[in-house]
Amino acid sequence: MLVEQLISSIEQPIAFDGALLAAMLIAALCFVTASLTAAGVPGVLIPATLAAEAVAGPVAATASVSMAAVTGSLLLFLAARRWGSARFDARFGNRLESFERRFATQGIWYVIGLRLIGTPSMLVTVGSAMMPMRATTFAVATLVGSLPAIALAAVAGSIV
Repeated sequence: MLVEQLISSIEQPIAFDGALLAAMLIAALCFVTASLTAAGVPGVLIPATLAAEAVAGPVAATASVSMAAVTGSLLLFLAARRWGSARFDARFGNRLESFERRFATQGIWYVIGLRLIGTPSMLVTVGSAMMPMRATTFAVATLVGSLPAIALAAVAGSIV
């Protein structure tokens, strides 16, 4: 008798509120998007935006995927700076000194422009990590540069 009660309690479906389920799906999608972006996997943002838009609408999709993109890119930026800058300095030395000076003052515009034209995210992130750029400046530039493509994908997904 006790075994039958235990089995019947397990078989009962869990009732989720629709909003709670959507929030859980968006949180899981943000985690996966940030993880894949941090791993340097290309082409993550558009499918993630379309999936998030199908679950929660264009505004929530734009906000959540933008947050995940910045988080993942920032994690990759910090990891590349931590473990790659010594190797980069040993390889190039002072040969990029003039570019590094320009990047120190105008790096935000380089990152925004490269994100807008669709340069592979890993290339922009790791390249920026090797240059004299603050992490907060990189995060802002990544947000501004990625936001138009993410918003466009969210709106396009809501139309279809």
